[in-house]
Amino acid sequence: MQKQKLTLDKAYAYKIFMLVAFSLFASVMYQGHIQTGGIYSILFFSSLALCAYQISTVIYVSFVKRVIEISINDDEITWQTFDNNKASKIIKVNLENVKNVRTEINYLVGNFYSSFQVVFELKDSSEVILTDGTTYDFGLKKAEEVCRFLLDNNLGEEEDITFAKLIKELNINPSTNNQKFTKKDGTSYYVGIISDNKREFLSLRIQLEALYDKYKKVEKNKNNEFLIKSDEIKDSYIHLKSNALGLFVHFYNVSRKEELKTLKEMGKRRKIGF
Repeated sequence: MQKQKLTLDKAYAYKIFMLVAFSLFASVMYQGHIQTGGIYSILFFSSLALCAYQISTVIYVSFVKRVIEISINDDEITWQTFDNNKASKIIKVNLENVKNVRTEINYLVGNFYSSFQVVFELKDSSEVILTDGTTYDFGLKKAEEVCRFLLDNNLGEEEDITFAKLIKELNINPSTNNQKFTKKDGTSYYVGIISDNKREFLSLRIQLEALYDKYKKVEKNKNNEFLIKSDEIKDSYIHLKSNALGLFVHFYNVSRKEELKTLKEMGKRRKIGF
């Protein structure tokens, strides 16, 4: 059995940000409340309630330390929350019933971190969610630790698991920055990149769009995933995905392979287009 114990962040910055935002909204709604009433009064008192909630959470987390312990064995994954060493309800998921696992990092505005959750999609179409909730935060670093822990145990999305297995197979040290490696496997060709440069994903996406002019059909276009197909070539795609381990490009049934460059390899040219 493998275990991971994480102390959740109290997220004071996030709570103060929300408190200021709700306070400003309340001050605006107050003018409508005293002049018109109606919907303005409802919004005013609602925003006051939200301000009170943020204040109460600041007080609560100041006195309560929350820890999540995640355990994985051959049959199930288990997690349990401890508040000041007092255990709460334990949640277990039988791995045989898991159809898919996806991780989601949600942002409030821009890159301001909001919440993290792991969604276990079961074969009966139900979901079980491991999340940091609304009071505490994993934080981006701990969220990445959870993702790596899951991938080490073959839990995650298909492409992420393939990437994790490739790193182990090629004996790549994921903690060493600025690495690039490739592998040919039948009709698949893999390119892996270990980089902490946040612009690396955008750079690779731009390169794929420029180098593969026959692949213009965009199937997925997210901040960490880009999947393109060809109208001319059947059963063929290029899939770019970033995760807690690095960046992964899967060329499936693609005959022409162009070299993808990291930002470090581009040198001074990395500034172009950004």
